[in-house]
Amino acid sequence: MVTGGPDRPAVQLLYVDLLEDSGAPPQPIHLGLRFGANHLRACAESLEGIGVNPVALDLRFNQADSGTTLIRLADDALSDSPGPDFAE
Repeated sequence: MVTGGPDRPAVQLLYVDLLEDSGAPPQPIHLGLRFGANHLRACAESLEGIGVNPVALDLRFNQADSGTTLIRLADDALSDSPGPDFAE
C-alpha cells in the first residue's frame, strides 16, 4: 500500500450466478459466488465497507438468461445502489 498519494479505487471482479430465490445462500463457484439477491446485496455492502469500489459483476457462469438476470439485478439486488437505471 502506498501512503501519501491520491486515493485510488480498489476494483473487485466477482463472477456471479444469480439464483431466482432471493434468499438462496452463497455457494462458491470459480472466482465468485452462486446466490440470491439478498446475499449479493450483503456482499456488495461488505465490499463497499472495506473500501472496494467499484465491483464488476461477471455473468460468465450465470445459468439464467442474461436479460432476465440483468432485470433481477436492477430490481432486486442493486435497487438501492446508485448507478444506471435499467428500467424500461
